[in-house]
Amino acid sequence: MSDIKAPVVSLEVFGGIFDIDGAGQYPGIELLNFILCSPDGLKPTEGRILIQRSAHDFSRRLIRDETLLEEEKRNVLLDLHSEQAISKLLRSLELELPNLVKSKSWERTHFFPFTRSLVHWDARTRRGKEQILLERRYFRGAGAYAFIILRADQDLNRLKRICEGFQYLYPNNDESPLEMLAKTLRDAGITDKEPVADEVAYSTSNKLKHDDWEELYRNGVDNILSYHSASVVDRVRSLVTWTGIWSVIMMAGRAETAVACKVTGFILDCASTHPQLRRASQKNYKTQLINIDKATTLKATELNGELSAQQLGKIRGFFGNTAVSCGIGNAWKGRRHFTLRLESIDALVMAGIACGDEIEFENFMTDWLYHHCRLIIGRNAASSENLLNDLDATIFEENERSLAEQMLTAGMLKMYSDATRMVSYGGDK
Repeated sequence: MSDIKAPVVSLEVFGGIFDIDGAGQYPGIELLNFILCSPDGLKPTEGRILIQRSAHDFSRRLIRDETLLEEEKRNVLLDLHSEQAISKLLRSLELELPNLVKSKSWERTHFFPFTRSLVHWDARTRRGKEQILLERRYFRGAGAYAFIILRADQDLNRLKRICEGFQYLYPNNDESPLEMLAKTLRDAGITDKEPVADEVAYSTSNKLKHDDWEELYRNGVDNILSYHSASVVDRVRSLVTWTGIWSVIMMAGRAETAVACKVTGFILDCASTHPQLRRASQKNYKTQLINIDKATTLKATELNGELSAQQLGKIRGFFGNTAVSCGIGNAWKGRRHFTLRLESIDALVMAGIACGDEIEFENFMTDWLYHHCRLIIGRNAASSENLLNDLDATIFEENERSLAEQMLTAGMLKMYSDATRMVSYGGDK
């Protein structure tokens, strides 16, 4: 058998390209590039998918490239004081990459797009060339797949709400100081003169599964964007985090379908007090990876090819690194298990509950987190998964109570009485 590349197999099994280099928050940032920089936006079209990309290379080099000439800086910035102030602002907008061993280069520096003009594409300098090129490096295609899922929505009312939600998030008439500064800095870098065709997005458009996983993603985005008056930071961060969380649980679900094995959820340790639950979560984490290995290896064989360990690692790495980056994994290395950090709780509440609505805590745990997102936290979910045969029910009760306390502290849970607990994002908090 001949060697086969991970992107080919990933497209067939999962519908999109899920590669370790594009793990974490990159899919959500890539999605926003297509939403805002594609001439057709989310309007369904046939044939090539166009996008007009901007590199924001001046901004990225300003804070990470010591070879940026003083002359280039002064062509854009007034003086050293302006340079220092703007550099501090840009650093506050950076995507966090805590797993890096080496110092971060400007090519790996990306910003959260909290305004329209902060949206930017991958860029790099080819070895031996001084010219900066707009080309994929960390945007590997997972965000393109999310974009295709949204624009292919057959529920036209939901598609209209999502389009309006993005318009509220990124209004055309935004004249805020951050937007005007971002536009000036963006214009100092390279930008496509005309929209260009994106081959990755086009190849992905033919791989839609039309299943419940795609519906789950659309519903989550619809709910997040319904918070029109919530801060831009909350909406953008939750959208990016939800895209990552959904990618992880979708990969696990489709891998199980591909190998026709028992459907299992994600065992989460939210309390960090019971070694038995921690070990169960660690075992569960390994099981999800084994299923992904089996599904991708099986598909490679069907395609008359073979995945090398390195290529298989690209897909496994996306799963693990995205889980940690988006708050449902505990660590980048070592013994890994599933958990929930505050940013993931924020995203899951916004994705599961539309603005102005609230649901009972028990329904939130059982219907949304378990039945839809496959996250096992409380006793009811554990019972449905037959976990109470090996683990005491009180462990899951304490696990659920720990999550409730976090949500209460964060303002997402209201206690009306001992028997009535309601979950909401707090409307426009």
